Amino acid sequence: MENGKSNLRCYYAHSKMIYDTDQEQKEIDAIKKFYNNVICPNRDIGNCSKGMKAYINLIDWAEVVVASEYDAHVGCGVYTEIKHALDQDLPVMCLRNGDLHNVVAVKMDNPLDLKVGYAKLVFEE
Repeated sequence: MENGKSNLRCYYAHSKMIYDTDQEQKEIDAIKKFYNNVICPNRDIGNCSKGMKAYINLIDWAEVVVASEYDAHVGCGVYTEIKHALDQDLPVMCLRNGDLHNVVAVKMDNPLDLKVGYAKLVFEE
């Protein structure tokens, strides 16, 4: 811990709908209240043309994943990132209203809506 924040390597999983927006910056700032080392994939490695492989490799390097929802859902890409992290027994958190909540599963909701309504996060009770 440094300055009350964790030094764990944190991967920020979020919707492409908010890439390079004020909302993305607000979420990064909120995550940085908890973690010193935050990887934002689109800012730190760019939009890779090789699909999800580069992002999954970053998750394998990370020690925690923090996800954000878009309209109370996650799209296919964030679903894939979270599912991979959970399968690797990495802690997954969700950023909601400036707080972090422990995610225990991710559940498909509408597999035809790849961008927004694809899946929902399941939280620890």
